[in-house]
Amino acid sequence: MKNLKLKIIESLRENFIIRSRVSGGKNTSGWRLVADNQQGSVLIGSILVLILVLSFALTLTTTVMVNSIYVQRSYQNIAAMSYAEASIEKTMWELNNATTPTCNPSCSFGSDAEVDVDVTNIDSDNKEITATAYAPNKANYKTKKIVKIKISATPDTFGIAFNYAIQAGVGGIDIKGSSEVKGNLYSNGNITVANPAHVKEPGDAWAVGIISDPSDRIDGTKTAGAPSVPLPHIDLQAWKDLASSGGTVAGDYSPPNSGSFTDLGPKEITGNVSMSTSGQKINLFDPLYIHGNLTISGGDWKLDDSMESNGTIVLVDGVISVSGSAKFSKNSNGQYILFVSTNTANTSANPAINFTGSVDVKSAAFYAYNGSMKFSGSGEIIAMTGQTLFIEGNGEIEYKSGLASANFGGGPGGIWRMKSWQQLKN
Repeated sequence: MKNLKLKIIESLRENFIIRSRVSGGKNTSGWRLVADNQQGSVLIGSILVLILVLSFALTLTTTVMVNSIYVQRSYQNIAAMSYAEASIEKTMWELNNATTPTCNPSCSFGSDAEVDVDVTNIDSDNKEITATAYAPNKANYKTKKIVKIKISATPDTFGIAFNYAIQAGVGGIDIKGSSEVKGNLYSNGNITVANPAHVKEPGDAWAVGIISDPSDRIDGTKTAGAPSVPLPHIDLQAWKDLASSGGTVAGDYSPPNSGSFTDLGPKEITGNVSMSTSGQKINLFDPLYIHGNLTISGGDWKLDDSMESNGTIVLVDGVISVSGSAKFSKNSNGQYILFVSTNTANTSANPAINFTGSVDVKSAAFYAYNGSMKFSGSGEIIAMTGQTLFIEGNGEIEYKSGLASANFGGGPGGIWRMKSWQQLKN
């Protein structure tokens, strides 16, 4: 044991260089002790600096890792919600275009997310769509988001009252030739009726301005200086939105010359629409919005029975031209198609709606919303409205009383629209 202690002491001497004083009172190894003490101090300082550097590096690494995890988790949250909503919008678009939803029951979006979509029928006019999104994937997801919406196919309807066979704005009404009007007239301008034209059954006429009828061709009561009556109001933007909800056809459109009816609507068409042959037939079951001109010189237009007690609208930014042997049909409930031009052309030579020839249109009404309409030839229509109206030739306008309380809208089952939205807890 004693020898072991001596070995330990000797080892300590060698490592820490402890030296005793020598005779003569001089410290012959003092300089070595000071030097060794300085070297020890430097070593300790270096170790402390190294510890500080390592601590800082560890803190920085931890912060970077935490922020990276936070950013990744935030991205996954955003991705899951975005893909859930995108899947629902895609499913609605597919339902509105009568195609099978591609994300039902599930679909994958690369390495970003997987989405399960469930479509549940509540009743014939209502459905629920639930989208559950997993990010980055369903097997090993870090984030899950659930979105549920309720959609309805119950149509939006708009009441548009046509109380007169012919109603004009400040441009007035000009009737001549051997044309015949069965119904009443109302003008926020003047009314002129020239022989042999005839207004009858009952043939009452009101004008904010004057009534010129030198040959007494108006059978009913004539009232000049009448109060101004607004023309029927149409929410143009609502109809545009309703039509565009069914998708867009880019450029010009002409239905197939197949002899069979082509289902059309709701639809936005960015170009012109033309029909010229008897084999071109349109079965209209929701509104159309046409950016260009509508030219009809042949073919058939039919209002689909799914519209039930509602008519619908063909809204045209350009000029509407109707001629030749075109045909128009009501649905089984007796509802009408309303053709509306918003073009500002407002003269007889250049009207917004030009109706010529021998076309029989007892199932459609026409409205020059911002311009004029010219009715000539030997055709027949049920009502015409516009800022200025020109009637000539030997055509006939026979007013239908049902137009006074007509409803126009989208057909049941034609357009699915969102009625409610909610995010469910995981």
